[in-house]
Amino acid sequence: MDATDVYDHLRSLDDDWVDWDDTVDTFKQGDPNAEVEGIAVGWMSYTWALERAAELGCNLFVTHEATYYDHFVEPAPENFPDAIADQIESKVALVDDLDMTILRCHDVWDEYPGLGVPDTWGEQLEFAEPGESAAVEDGYYRVYELESRTARDVAEQVARNTRPYGQEAVQLLGPADADVSRVVIGTGAITPVIELVDRYDPDLLVCSDDGLSYWTDGALATDMGLPIVAVNHATSEVASIGRLAEHLDETFPEVPVHHIEQECNYELIEAQN
Repeated sequence: MDATDVYDHLRSLDDDWVDWDDTVDTFKQGDPNAEVEGIAVGWMSYTWALERAAELGCNLFVTHEATYYDHFVEPAPENFPDAIADQIESKVALVDDLDMTILRCHDVWDEYPGLGVPDTWGEQLEFAEPGESAAVEDGYYRVYELESRTARDVAEQVARNTRPYGQEAVQLLGPADADVSRVVIGTGAITPVIELVDRYDPDLLVCSDDGLSYWTDGALATDMGLPIVAVNHATSEVASIGRLAEHLDETFPEVPVHHIEQECNYELIEAQN
């Protein structure tokens, strides 16, 4: 099998939610016709992750997020200032040296039902049992009807379920004592507060730090009395990327598949005095 076989399989998962003429789910570097010796799957193709993949004998890296610091066009050192362009060119050279092919799997997995990001995220937060449907399933968004509780209780539930992925605490914006039964989540960084409020009439939103503007959305949350729980982008997606690795392992048993595990991409530092 070659890398194109993996691409073709991922493409076959789509049920008309991806525009294949305008998608980031493409090969980013390397040879699409390369014979696959091993597949590495990771949320982000960090330099260390690519090197780890090579150590494991992989020559195809399936990444969810961008490799070269731009969501749409990569690698494109000409679009960056010199210092960043140098970093991109250095990473391009490393990938060439590793003889690695990079394939992005983003748009198809962001809406893939069941194993994809939104349903996995809802299950991770214990808003639904495995295989249980949300009250509303709408593309990138899920709406859950819960037993009534306070926003602080929901935030604590979220934090319990982000802890295994390296995020020990979450942020709560808005009133902690608000009564909550209708919770809305987005997918990864796709957590637009104004749109979610307009479409779903939530009691509480769970948003990512890459999908939240603290000075606008935070002000709105305060003035509306709408609680928002903010989590790290990586924390909300890495469990689903593990499921992607399992899916590829089952689909392509003839080659080894390795999940390059990742977690919350920052550390909370508490003052000691």
